[in-house]
Amino acid sequence: MTVSSRWIPLFLSGSLVLAQAPPPPPPPAPPAPPGPMIGVDMPSGSRTEQRTEKLAQGSKLWVKNRNGGIHVTGWERDELALTAQIRDSGKRRVELVLQRKGSDLDIEAVFQQPSWSFGIYISPRCEMTLQVPRKLLGYFRTTNGTVTVENLDGYARCETTNGNILVNHVRGEVQVETTNGSIEARGLAARIKGNTTNGRIVLEDIEGGIRLETTNGTIRARNLDGWGEGIHLESTNGSIEVDLGKASGDLVAENSNGSMDIKVAGAQMIELTKHSAHLKVPGRTQPIHLETTNGSIRVK
Repeated sequence: MTVSSRWIPLFLSGSLVLAQAPPPPPPPAPPAPPGPMIGVDMPSGSRTEQRTEKLAQGSKLWVKNRNGGIHVTGWERDELALTAQIRDSGKRRVELVLQRKGSDLDIEAVFQQPSWSFGIYISPRCEMTLQVPRKLLGYFRTTNGTVTVENLDGYARCETTNGNILVNHVRGEVQVETTNGSIEARGLAARIKGNTTNGRIVLEDIEGGIRLETTNGTIRARNLDGWGEGIHLESTNGSIEVDLGKASGDLVAENSNGSMDIKVAGAQMIELTKHSAHLKVPGRTQPIHLETTNGSIRVK
């Protein structure tokens, strides 16, 4: 027997051992999906709700929201169209409630209150868009959202907390109030009154009387008139820049800390000091008062 022939049985024996070895174990199964967490309110998703209601020109409308914006646009139809983008959950639902008050209408987004228990709850939100009769007496209020009103003829009262107020192309009267948000108004054939805290004021092309105040914010205004009712712009910790446009009257500007730059063509300067100016701008007889504590004042 040769050396090679003696190794053949051993080689075949080893092959049998390898052939009889058990197969490798299968990979572990994927973990089961986690069950619902106790005390956690999962969102049910977003949905869109729409409402249509008859509403005559000149009617009164109240719109109240919470944690979301309100966007109002006037049109020529005698009806209201509401679209609400809602995000809520099983434990905190949002319901739209519409109530008639004679020929007028009250709309409210009602937020379900959370139950008293430990856990994490999803904060609901509702964004409201409304098309309304152009001639309207409107009251719009929300929190944590912007209020936008445009193309109305009548009266608009806008209130929000932690949100901006934007008013465009409104005739009649506007009242605005916000906290931690700016006030911007453009193209108004209306008087405007109101205030903000921690927000700027921007005015462009305002025909009516003005009385606006801000704390910790700048004021920028151009192309004003006043209607003879007067213009009052006041800030604390913010500069004021005014391009009077057609506005005229008895102008007084005052600050405590900041520069004073008054250059009104054709005006009669009565008194000018480091922190105050008094001049008469020929035209209407109305008071124009500009005041800030810590900020510059520039008028032209």
